[in-house]
Amino acid sequence: MNRGRLSICIGLGLGLAVVCTPSVGRAGTISVHEGESIQAAVDSAKAGDTVAVYPGTYVEAPNTAAVTINKKLKLLAKISKADRDAGRKVLLLAGPGQRDGILAEGNGASDLIDGLQIKGFTVQGFPNNGIHLRYVTNFKIEQNESIDNLENGIWPTLSANGLVKRNVAYGSEDSALWVEASDNVRVLNNEFSHSPTGLEVTVSNNVQLKGNDVHDNTVGVGFYHPSAAGLPPLATMANWQAIGNYVHDNNEPNSAPAGSMSGSLPAGGGVLVMGTDYGIFDKNTITNNNFYGIAVIDYCTAVAGSSFDCTARPPAVEPYPDVNKFRANIITGNGTSPDPSHALAPYAADITYIMFETGHYNCFAKNNVYNTREYAWLQPSWNGQTCN
Repeated sequence: MNRGRLSICIGLGLGLAVVCTPSVGRAGTISVHEGESIQAAVDSAKAGDTVAVYPGTYVEAPNTAAVTINKKLKLLAKISKADRDAGRKVLLLAGPGQRDGILAEGNGASDLIDGLQIKGFTVQGFPNNGIHLRYVTNFKIEQNESIDNLENGIWPTLSANGLVKRNVAYGSEDSALWVEASDNVRVLNNEFSHSPTGLEVTVSNNVQLKGNDVHDNTVGVGFYHPSAAGLPPLATMANWQAIGNYVHDNNEPNSAPAGSMSGSLPAGGGVLVMGTDYGIFDKNTITNNNFYGIAVIDYCTAVAGSSFDCTARPPAVEPYPDVNKFRANIITGNGTSPDPSHALAPYAADITYIMFETGHYNCFAKNNVYNTREYAWLQPSWNGQTCN
């Protein structure tokens, strides 16, 4: 669970999978076909083996996750071109008692799973997370599809040295992808949609988001203060890079449960920098988001009036965004139709900069802003200022 961000309990009355002894191919590879058990194959695999799963629909025996991994492993969907042409997938559905689809979990910070690949799976309909990594290093999550997994689609947390590439995730009630409390993670060429936040980063270091298509969410890309997730801060939380992403049409009504931080986000957000530092935003295209293209705002102003209000719940670290750089972005057609009932609706714009004190060293340079308006509150207009 997301430490209090969401609390969702859903019972799914699907039948049990047939548990069979999987067929064994060449040394180091275990093959699984429809009607057999992926979990049985994972359990019998040695560290470093490959579990190759062929097209079909898989519902595993009751457990907290459909598939739990606790060792170095390659979990690969074996889908041929003929399978793809015919629309055949490796589809993992929720069985009784299962909260997560695929859960890879080490034994803590001193005993990580070192080396993991998950590729080609469609994971659908779990009440918590589609693909959840915890205490994993040197991982690759590639070409998977997360559909209607109700907490997060793909969630690497407390993990490091990872690649999340060419996945599709949609239909969550928190984030399609959430990088949390992790270090050195690259998120490349994915598609994230139909979630309160499409692509979220919190309490991490050295995260690169590049070439992603983020659309039809409540907020497209969210860089969020630790208090937004109810997490303790790290000593440093820096070097979050968003480069060359397409962030557009994020106007979907918020589906997150009332009372959660996610549930307080107004629709129409492109990129939300909420109290975080040292972000780099270069060469993104941010368009047709009804409230704002880019919003830079202190955490306490963003959550004022919600259950996360700073008066009742003071943040553990200062709430102002500092030393963020916005360079050479195309930002157009945003801020044209905000929710008129929202307190900040008068400041809807391509760039919305809301700060009640100066001296935080955020800068904007060489951005192409046109057709609507830029609005900056207190620090008037930095578009064109040189960023170091």
